[in-house]
Amino acid sequence: MLSVIVAVVALAAATLAVSWALTRIIEARNPPRGRFVDVDGVRLHVVELPSRDGDPDAPTALLLHGANLCLDDMQMALAGVLSKRMRVIIPDRPGQGFSEPGPGPVAAAEYQVQLLRGLVQQLGAGPLVVVGHSFGGLIALRYALDDPDGVAGLVLINPTTHPRPEGLPWFQRLAGVLIGPLATYTLLLPLSLAMLPRLTQRMFRPEPAPADYAARSRLTLGLTPRRFSSSLREYSELRDQLIALVPRYRAIATPTVIVAGFADPVVPPNIHAEALAAQMPQAQLVHLAGAGHMAHHAHATAIGYEVLRLGLARSEPVDSEKECPDQ
Repeated sequence: MLSVIVAVVALAAATLAVSWALTRIIEARNPPRGRFVDVDGVRLHVVELPSRDGDPDAPTALLLHGANLCLDDMQMALAGVLSKRMRVIIPDRPGQGFSEPGPGPVAAAEYQVQLLRGLVQQLGAGPLVVVGHSFGGLIALRYALDDPDGVAGLVLINPTTHPRPEGLPWFQRLAGVLIGPLATYTLLLPLSLAMLPRLTQRMFRPEPAPADYAARSRLTLGLTPRRFSSSLREYSELRDQLIALVPRYRAIATPTVIVAGFADPVVPPNIHAEALAAQMPQAQLVHLAGAGHMAHHAHATAIGYEVLRLGLARSEPVDSEKECPDQ
């Protein structure tokens, strides 16, 4: 029995060392690309892109990435489409990328919005069109609730908005039990790296992932222990947050576009986007036939059109071919 315990401890120590070494390698190969801004003692990492047409009064888009990702995902998908006519701000959400989690409950949408509002204030931006993907969509909704005067529009891409009626799927409940701190800091990273092509494929299904997605999005950063631990906290507290927020959605008067990938298997539109649209009758629901969870990549032109339409607040229609050229 003692020999088994010793073997288990030795294996844990070895995988901990491997995970630590891999994290150092990943971070060295993927250094910060933006600037750091201190908000209430919390260091946040952000990329800013001025409007390429030189308009100093250009509207601002705030792009919020989903779980297990960093700012590069939204930057590679939408920044090129939007920065022609808008100022674009893309932060690593607290606890992700190179942003610190801070002392607060990093999984709480309210706390993340508090930090993001401080960031926006320091950057001198607003009002904003807040664009949120997946879990970032929930943060965007909370932003509009907490600062309605600071948000001129919302574009929600496959947003996480409602608790599943039957609760979490069995595999997520099992993961919550089995993938604790020990697994997160030992086995998770090396196993995930070995399965990276398959993980990427599953993120984008049924659509194909860009061939260079993992490298350009710096996907491996989100698999490192500290960042994945923050994501686990977001998952574990998500259901309670959604139950509390659902009754408040009707109070959002901000012009809103809800983009639903009709084939999204990760955040099914009938549970989330369509249910949100039913509670927000003033919102526009845009269905993207055949689109999966990562719809902002293959459908950047269509989504960019909606962001520009809200941001430019023009009575005449936006010319999608001129304003949103294909990348």
